[in-house]
Order: sequence, then C-alpha cells, then structure tokens
Amino acid sequence: LVLDEKEVHWFPRHISELDLIANRTLDAGIDLEADHPGFHDQAYRQRRAKLAESAQKHRVHDEIPTTEYTADETETWGIVWDTMESLWQKYACK
Repeated sequence: LVLDEKEVHWFPRHISELDLIANRTLDAGIDLEADHPGFHDQAYRQRRAKLAESAQKHRVHDEIPTTEYTADETETWGIVWDTMESLWQKYACK
C-alpha cells in the first residue's frame, strides 16, 4: 500500500475490509506443520478445520454464528481467562 508516497503496511480502514483477509485467519490455513502438538490428533484437526471454516465464511454484517464448545474447551478457556484476567491490569493498554 502506498500512502502519501510512503510504502506502509496494509491496515483496514473500515471493518468490512477485514472480509478481504478472512482467508488468512490461520498462518498455515487448516493444515498444521508437523511439529504442531495437534498434528497427529485427528479430532483436534477436524475441530480446527470446522472453526476455521466458520471464521472464513463469516462476513462483517452477518449474524455472529454460535459455536458449541465441548466441556474440555470450556475448561481450557476458563483457565486462560483466569490467567489473563490477572495480567490485564499490568500489561494491557489503557
């Protein structure tokens, strides 16, 4: 992107422009590198592919789809939340 004769990194100017890059939501797409912890876990790979497909199909003005999470996923994200909550005050931008 060239802006005022300077080359700059692309950045969306409107939320709808995020639809243009939806296909880049995952660095390796739905495929995993061989050194990824979930590489040999077929259930994980199928779940990842399903979530990626949902993300890639979504457009800004669409209703946000509901994602059903497993008990393990809910527990994992609960742990992440609890850990992050204590770090926001120290590290998050205000």
